[in-house]
Amino acid sequence: MPEERPQRKGGKHEEKEAEGLQEKWRRDPVSGLFFGLILVLIGVVFLLSMQGWISRDEWWKYFITGLGIIFLIEVLVRYTQPAYRRPAFGRVIAGLILICVGLAFIGGLGNWWPLILIIIGLVIVFNFWFRKK
Repeated sequence: MPEERPQRKGGKHEEKEAEGLQEKWRRDPVSGLFFGLILVLIGVVFLLSMQGWISRDEWWKYFITGLGIIFLIEVLVRYTQPAYRRPAFGRVIAGLILICVGLAFIGGLGNWWPLILIIIGLVIVFNFWFRKK
């Protein structure tokens, strides 16, 4: 029975992996846009918090809402760029949930959480309706 040789660090396998990641970023620059927007969001939220425009205890509410908006921006960019189009229904749902949750906390609408379920249900129904046609 042949012995398996242990992989050395810096071997061909790791080089191929690094090349694969670089190729992925070249093939899908929209992912880079997503992470860049998240960094911008973090900076804006902390700047607003430090300037006293939003409470230091409530910065996360605005971050959640902004994150949901970024998910929807990514979906819009993907659908406007045919070369980078891919299924994004999960991102739409996640974006809508984050926006609803964030706005519910910002507006003090804690008792309105069933609205999130209604919106998700409507999105699923519309997705089914339009996909079927």
